[in-house]
Amino acid sequence: MATEAQMKANQENAKKSTGPTSEAGKQRSSMNAMIHGIFSKIPLLPGENQEQFRLLEDEIIKAYKPTDAIECHLVQRIYLTSIRQIRLREAEAAKLEISMMPEVMCKSITQLFEHNSDKKFTAEDISELTEAHYMFAQALEKEIKESGYASLALTIEMIKEKMPLTSRHMKDIHEEEYKLSWEEFIQKPGMLRAAISMIAQRVKIQLASTKNNHIAYTLKHKLKIVHRIPQGDDMALFTKYQVQLDTDLYRAMKALQEYRNNKSKLIEGEVIGEMIA
Repeated sequence: MATEAQMKANQENAKKSTGPTSEAGKQRSSMNAMIHGIFSKIPLLPGENQEQFRLLEDEIIKAYKPTDAIECHLVQRIYLTSIRQIRLREAEAAKLEISMMPEVMCKSITQLFEHNSDKKFTAEDISELTEAHYMFAQALEKEIKESGYASLALTIEMIKEKMPLTSRHMKDIHEEEYKLSWEEFIQKPGMLRAAISMIAQRVKIQLASTKNNHIAYTLKHKLKIVHRIPQGDDMALFTKYQVQLDTDLYRAMKALQEYRNNKSKLIEGEVIGEMIA
């Protein structure tokens, strides 16, 4: 931070400064003031990246190098249209992001199912965890069907080895359905077989009751692909706005080019006129 003495010295130097003294220097100073005065009046919206727009402004001014008030106005139109192009892209991205929110996805999926089911899907119905439970149930059902357990001389060791998924549920069935101790329960092949049958029946019911959730989960990922582009009225609105912005940009660029061409011809005519005179 500057000391009080330094601040006073800076103030004195500022008073002594008279700015550029040459005519060319004064014109450059006036033009710079005009450029920054015009561009500073363009409003930015809350949350917009001011540094991004400042760099864009610098690059556009650097590219077109306006030399008078008319050129400044036309370059400002190019800059403003470029800002609107950025805003359009950000608005489109935000709209697509909203369309992929679980709550919005659930509404879309519910509409797809409206002719086959009265169910209103929730975010939990199409969650990764719910799908993981469904996939586990499918694997468990397959394991039980392929085991041939009905004709096997079952032991708990065999179940753990050949039916690892099923073995995870044996204690739950034992605790819920049998009054025997675990040690007594595992010594009875008939009870083990009955327990596996009970697990198979429960899995069948679970898969039937959650099948639509599984389908909805699959649809969710398909819809995410579909929603990568705007839908319906959104598509029409964004397309219309994009076309208008492109038109505005091309018109401003064309007007700037034509103005410069005419100005060049005018200057050339004046020079020739002076030479003839």
